[in-house]
Amino acid sequence: MQLLLLNEDDQPIWLGLDEICMITASPKGPLFIAKDGTSCRYPLSMSQLAAAFGEYGYERLDRNVIGNLSAATSYDPATRKLVFQQEDPGAGNEELYATVSMTNVSKVKHLIIREVEDWACAYSAA
Repeated sequence: MQLLLLNEDDQPIWLGLDEICMITASPKGPLFIAKDGTSCRYPLSMSQLAAAFGEYGYERLDRNVIGNLSAATSYDPATRKLVFQQEDPGAGNEELYATVSMTNVSKVKHLIIREVEDWACAYSAA
């Protein structure tokens, strides 16, 4: 198993459990010391999390939300809701969504087009 951590320069790195010698307490949370002497820590702030997960398709959507855009299925510009696919949406689960701030709408506009294209394909096939 590997952990996504931040190195001393706040750059995201993957560290395997077998590479960790010890874990110590620090004012910034747990500190993971690797066999090569590298010290790493968990990303704690939203900015650190966005930086760590950004290369994997996650985007900052609002002050308190980071979303996986590859798991998003549509975006409703009227309510600014980014809807995510669910494993079993028919099992009484409520819709899973995140609200997108006005400043971040440009990050999800492509999902409006995808929804319109899907509707057009379904309509033309009927």
